[in-house]
Amino acid sequence: MVLTTTTIKDILNESDAGVHSECGKLDIVLMHRPGGELLRLTNDNLHVLLFDAIPDINQTHHSHDIYSQYLRDHGVHVLYLTDLLRETLISSIQARSQVIDGILTHSHLNHENHEQSLLALQQWLLHRTPEQLTEDISVGVAYSRDELGTSDNAQILLTTNDLMNEYLIPPLPNLLFTRDAFSIMDNHVFIWQMNKPARQNESLLLQAIFQYHPHLSNCGLEIIEWREHTDEHNTEIPTVEGGDVAYLGDGILLIGCGERTNRLGIEALSRTGIFHQIIVIMIPPQRSYMHLDTVLSSVGKNAFTLHGLLAKTMEVYTIENQYYHQNTYFEPEWISHGCDVRQALRNILNNPNLIFYDAKDEQTSIDEQAHDRFNVLAIDDNHVTTYAGGDATNGLVACMTQNNMCRVGLIPVEGLLEGGGGAHCMTNAIRRRTI
Repeated sequence: MVLTTTTIKDILNESDAGVHSECGKLDIVLMHRPGGELLRLTNDNLHVLLFDAIPDINQTHHSHDIYSQYLRDHGVHVLYLTDLLRETLISSIQARSQVIDGILTHSHLNHENHEQSLLALQQWLLHRTPEQLTEDISVGVAYSRDELGTSDNAQILLTTNDLMNEYLIPPLPNLLFTRDAFSIMDNHVFIWQMNKPARQNESLLLQAIFQYHPHLSNCGLEIIEWREHTDEHNTEIPTVEGGDVAYLGDGILLIGCGERTNRLGIEALSRTGIFHQIIVIMIPPQRSYMHLDTVLSSVGKNAFTLHGLLAKTMEVYTIENQYYHQNTYFEPEWISHGCDVRQALRNILNNPNLIFYDAKDEQTSIDEQAHDRFNVLAIDDNHVTTYAGGDATNGLVACMTQNNMCRVGLIPVEGLLEGGGGAHCMTNAIRRRTI
């Protein structure tokens, strides 16, 4: 489904964008219906492109369409990333220039000091239409005459290729997981620094969209340059990814620290002064737990999913900034609240009635986590979506729906799970109400 600019304008004009909770009524969401970038996956590049297996794109489209339609059926407007990007590049010369500059900066040609080839790539990109550029950066551009053409710049680029790089511009199959490249918290937009090289171009797209889209750039959102608050004495790159971010509302940020989001990134967020409380959960730094939302997700005002195997092994911290004079911080202080996640969150959030949903036994919990069922998206308080197919008796969904505690919409897993993400990963809220 392609939304026209008028439709997007009408949707955004209902009220300003903004995300004020993790589980209030979801009004507008950003998704990406995968395209030709999935066809770039091979057994040789799966690991580099962060997929576990090659999905059948027909199954992917079928499952993704069922998911997006479920959201629409429950009052959620679905926007598609490539539609917004195309409109942005059509309407703004500055956006096109910024995206091209970003592609050049991230190009392997830049890192390998191929100055002539880098200039040829710049000229080749400048001659692309906005529609072509949208596809180039999402689907990628291979080193082939079929894709580069026969221009002088194409000839230079084809001559440069040393067979070590299959793609001049790498494909972005992880665009499927729109959660990770940005987060909106209240009326603040954070464009994240991604941890893995395979995903670094994703942030370019979101930066351009929020800065230059004819309507999204004028709907009350402010881009926060959070990396400016990094400790200047630390040479490590601060990274944050949206799958680790859960904004609980009222200035309270719950965030995971593990494989993708690092300590330096979290401390930079604390120095922005935007949050009055930051709660950090330390996640084992491995792919199976790559983001917080793979083991813990918000279900409602008083409930989370929580993978029981890790419930008493992940240390929980709050961060406090010590002020020096007026606006200068000492190094943020990390205060431990122990490794019992349930008790720590009940204490910190001053909510002894918090519920943590899990499967009924450890092995089932392990199986459910491996199939990303803890990765739920809240459509409203205690109404969530997750993957179908779990244990009907002992599984997570069975526990959540017992005594009608929660409403759970089930979506097909086929063609989606291969990338290692779930229902929460494939969406990102543009407008969500307070709870």
